[in-house]
Amino acid sequence: MTFKVTGKQQEVIDFIEHKIAGSNLSPGDKLDTEAGIAKHLGITRVTVREATRYLVEQGIVYRVKGSGLYVGSGQAARSGNFHVLSPFDEQAQKAGQSAVRRVISSAIIEVPSVQIAHALRIKPNDKVYYIERLMSFGNMPVSFEQTHIPVAVCDGFKFNQIEHSKYGYMELMTGKKVQTREQDISAFNLRDAEIAELLNVDEGQAMIELREVVSFDDGTPFEYTVAIINSDLFNIHQVTRR
Repeated sequence: MTFKVTGKQQEVIDFIEHKIAGSNLSPGDKLDTEAGIAKHLGITRVTVREATRYLVEQGIVYRVKGSGLYVGSGQAARSGNFHVLSPFDEQAQKAGQSAVRRVISSAIIEVPSVQIAHALRIKPNDKVYYIERLMSFGNMPVSFEQTHIPVAVCDGFKFNQIEHSKYGYMELMTGKKVQTREQDISAFNLRDAEIAELLNVDEGQAMIELREVVSFDDGTPFEYTVAIINSDLFNIHQVTRR
């Protein structure tokens, strides 16, 4: 879509882009409302709306109904592309909610199984960063993740950073690009009382288990994740390519 930007709209675009860069905001971080931006700049909300429409098309921001503007992937959204703004963010938008990622547990541990070591191409006694994340649409939990990342992949890993974008952070830390995701999906009945409580579901409820290996563009696997998903709330169908 071609979009002709006026002088006032460019003022809004510059303000938002400078805000993102100057405050070191990450994908998923909240921005001011359109009404707040209009008041700050002394221009009409209609002008701000049109300017943010352009930024949405470019992937720089996205809207959540009833909540406001959030930092996007920084890439124009094109069907099928694998980018920082994940299917989780997109489905949260469709549900009219904010995409919330919360680290609830983290540690450096010995890789817990030979299967995971094999998938990550590391030795059975190598260390991994282990992270448990609860994924929610607003305050509604939809998925519980257990992620394993080899310590050898990057130094100085900050666990709280993946409350924003896991892949964006890994690209920043390593200088490599995330390219492929290999997934195995199965259905099961949830019997773990603690996870059922986290996801606010009954024990025995039918759930989806997703096991995923993610690799950089040089073919190096860097993440093994097991996700337990309430498929009544989160549609896991996706096509990702780069």
